[in-house]
Amino acid sequence: MERKPNRILSGCLVWGIAFLLLSGCLVPASLFVAGMSTFFSEDLIAPTLGPYLCPENTNAEIISFESTIIEDGYIRPATSYEMLCKSPDDITVQNLGGSYALIWSGIFAVVSMILAAILAVFLTFVFLRLFRKKTNLNNPSPPLVKIQ
Repeated sequence: MERKPNRILSGCLVWGIAFLLLSGCLVPASLFVAGMSTFFSEDLIAPTLGPYLCPENTNAEIISFESTIIEDGYIRPATSYEMLCKSPDDITVQNLGGSYALIWSGIFAVVSMILAAILAVFLTFVFLRLFRKKTNLNNPSPPLVKIQ
């Protein structure tokens, strides 16, 4: 009796390995892109996240200002970024601080995980298709012949 491999178990194992490899590459790359985009695309981030993070009838605005940071026991200059929710008469309603950058990076990470899962499914099908065993080529049973 010939032993047949469990195709579902093999597929899950291949998918898991492909997902780990792909997400290990895509997630750090997406976090790098998200981190860099927080500095250069304030006009994109504020209108995108503002409606979800700010109260109704307010506008999101990202501001930057000079601040300091203590590093190795020395005070050094730094630049800080904050998202403010302002009412139409330009009064600050809510200060979200730098949390918008964390949420923006999280969106990029989730999208890259979904992309890694989809690509892993595709690679699993390709891998199992290429390495499947050809069972119909060497069939040990004789062909059916009609005897009269």
